[in-house]
Amino acid sequence: MTYLNILWHFHQPWYVMPGSNSLNSSIITFRALYNYYPMAKMIEESGVRLTCNFTPSLLLQIKNIAEGNINDEFQGMLESESSSDIAKVKMFSAELPDRIKKKSAILKTLSGKLDSEEISKKKLSDIVVWMHLVCFHPLMGKYFPEIEELKKKGVGFSQKDREILLGIEKKAFSDIIPLYRKLVESGLIEISTTPGYHPIMPLIYDISISTRTHTSYSMPDVKFSYPEDVRAHIEMGIKTAESIFGIVPAGLWPAEGSISSQVLDEISNYDILWIGADEQILSAADVPEKDISTAIYTWKDRFSIFFRNHGFSDRLGFIYQSWDEKKAAVDLIKKIEEFSGSQERILTIILDGENPWEWYRQEATVFLKEFYEMAVSNKNISMQTLSQGRNLNFKKISLSSIPPGSWMGLHFDNWIGSSDANRLWEILSNARQMVKQHASKIEQYDRLKELILMAESSDFFWWMSVPAEKEVKMKFYTQFQAIISEIYRRIGVDVPFEVFEAHVFETKVNQPLKQISPVIDGKVTDFFEWAAAAEINIQKLWTTFQPFNLPVSKLFYGYDRKFLYIRIDFTEKVFSSVAIESKKSGTVFSSGIGTEPFVKENIGFDRCIEISIPLEKTGDENGLNFAIRLETSDGEIRIPPAGFFAFTPQVFEEDWVV
Repeated sequence: MTYLNILWHFHQPWYVMPGSNSLNSSIITFRALYNYYPMAKMIEESGVRLTCNFTPSLLLQIKNIAEGNINDEFQGMLESESSSDIAKVKMFSAELPDRIKKKSAILKTLSGKLDSEEISKKKLSDIVVWMHLVCFHPLMGKYFPEIEELKKKGVGFSQKDREILLGIEKKAFSDIIPLYRKLVESGLIEISTTPGYHPIMPLIYDISISTRTHTSYSMPDVKFSYPEDVRAHIEMGIKTAESIFGIVPAGLWPAEGSISSQVLDEISNYDILWIGADEQILSAADVPEKDISTAIYTWKDRFSIFFRNHGFSDRLGFIYQSWDEKKAAVDLIKKIEEFSGSQERILTIILDGENPWEWYRQEATVFLKEFYEMAVSNKNISMQTLSQGRNLNFKKISLSSIPPGSWMGLHFDNWIGSSDANRLWEILSNARQMVKQHASKIEQYDRLKELILMAESSDFFWWMSVPAEKEVKMKFYTQFQAIISEIYRRIGVDVPFEVFEAHVFETKVNQPLKQISPVIDGKVTDFFEWAAAAEINIQKLWTTFQPFNLPVSKLFYGYDRKFLYIRIDFTEKVFSSVAIESKKSGTVFSSGIGTEPFVKENIGFDRCIEISIPLEKTGDENGLNFAIRLETSDGEIRIPPAGFFAFTPQVFEEDWVV
């Protein structure tokens, strides 16, 4: 008999920028329609028993989108058609998995016209509809037949079609949490949680533990040890699950399965009955018996630790994706039976419950259905939740020490050690010390602590550690930067320049046609004044988290032999200040702005903002660079969102006018 424990981990980071109630990402909607809803229905229909783990940040975004407290900009694209939607379309499309988009020949053909300046409003509307249609898992047509009808229509979607599609998405969102709550009440699933904003808790507890792991990396020279933050993350996970599902979760899956002895001691202070971890960690523990299939391990007799079978978990996550799905399900059942033979053994499978399935030949529609049905009917397999598993009649082995590590091994190399990740730890350390110094400011301390917890998310450090496209790194660094900046602003001190400099991206811009020397008065007084300047396409600067209500409509720059000139066209006068930064010198210019026109040295404000800056202030050995910071009542806008505009000044021939 195999006692089979399966845990599906559902996770997404917090995508909403500080001070905003808008979600400028397509990922939550995609995962809700492609994973969370159909996964719940498959469990319900098969009668399988297992554990579903939700991160608090994911749950809160689903709940608040369903209740209308968060404005999902991706869903909002279905509400009205606009020629300006092309920037959103490109950004949201880039976030959707290529494998999913390629399943629609129509979307592929239409998307090829996105870079055409002549793309019609109707074709853009069809692209938007198809971007949403591909988000629905193939099984969703069974529950929402209108989806299949829209797919058959193909092109020429009407506003009514868009409204139907939006209504389906809103219905699915409002049903997700009740669906899982119903599964809990029926006894089919157990809900567990991950602490807070998905932190690597051993590093938050004491970053120096990284030097005692099996790593070859150089660790950042910072002091960072905040056990109280670990407790805050744990409490957030428990309270979020309780408030949403009405039950106190009995179990935890620590972010990335990362644990240490100190962290386990902290967990002991809560009414947690079990946690999950990886068998690689147990393999290096100082304990004589290490067979995770014949014993239930506990931490100092306080709670159980279920060590995931690495081989079986990877088989589902990586191996079966290339197989015929029915054969893969049969093979898995066979291997589970062989695993126990005539013995009674425990098999714990823990893995990502969302990312693997898009790689399966039929998107796991056959694999999961067949596997669930065969497992439920197999007399040699007993599926259960992890809370039920801890009560099995197996010998108990108590652990009192454990080596630090994660599901990826006895190290934390995917979150610390690379130069980019280490710089983030340095920035976080400085911000955390600043918050600690202002702990007496009770009126804002709770919000400061929440921002710190957000900044401790493992996702930021992951994307600075692993090979990834520049756009992806910039996406996550931009949000990290915004969170840290908000911390300093709430405290009332200037944001350190290191926050903007830490991950320096250079955005190459077009050269002006020739030198310009405009009058700095806040007006385009003459057509030729800026005619030779270079326009910077601001719509292409954001890969995600784009401020779609950006009050800047156009941006120009140019120069002569002495000065750099910048012109900012705006849609409304909402700015309180403007600043120009360079990589070499930090802030090289700043000025307050109100609603009344004015002209001062180096700045004019009226129908636009015109600024002049001595060239030497923006230069270094590699050329010239600059970035713009605009303050509004809603927060700060940085253009570009990370890094600097970079260019090498040219020497133009003297222009002669006869």
